[in-house]
Amino acid sequence: MTTMSAVPVASRLVGLRLHTRRGPGGIPESGRARQLLDLEARNLKREADEQVIRDLLAESQSQVDKVPEVINNRLDEIAGISVELGLAIAREIVGAAIDDGKMDPTPIVARCLRDCVHGSDRGDLVIRLNPEDLAGVKTRLAEMTELDEEIAAARFEADATVPSGGVRAETGAGRLRYNPREVLERICDEVRREASE
Repeated sequence: MTTMSAVPVASRLVGLRLHTRRGPGGIPESGRARQLLDLEARNLKREADEQVIRDLLAESQSQVDKVPEVINNRLDEIAGISVELGLAIAREIVGAAIDDGKMDPTPIVARCLRDCVHGSDRGDLVIRLNPEDLAGVKTRLAEMTELDEEIAAARFEADATVPSGGVRAETGAGRLRYNPREVLERICDEVRREASE
């Protein structure tokens, strides 16, 4: 058996080249470190991108969850606008009919004649009408023969303070006032109340 003995080195080794150590796959260790750093950087970037996507999805879901409430609010606004538009149109139509003398107060007068509560005197009913309505109402009432007795017991007077289409009935027991514009406003108020509930 042969033994090797250490070779004495008297002087420093000059010009000795050390080779880089290679890791698995033949990649130099320094390149491997660079590769690991790059991999870590890519992983961090991927995680950051994934977090951005998660945040975007969460915000998108939050906005989608709000859609029904937003739609309901918009529908409520549209309903309110529609109601007001409808009421404005109704006021214009009724107002034009009143101004053109197309509102016939005869049914109101007939109801007053039928339902009026008299005071102590049976003949105390006074029905006041706009001067433009008086003749037409009397003509139409004359055709209602079932009211002949009530018509004979009432007094009809023209009164310029009564609006066109309106009626003011007075007895010793009280008064009734009918103004189609006021009736329309009460109806409008009721429609608004119902629409807001």
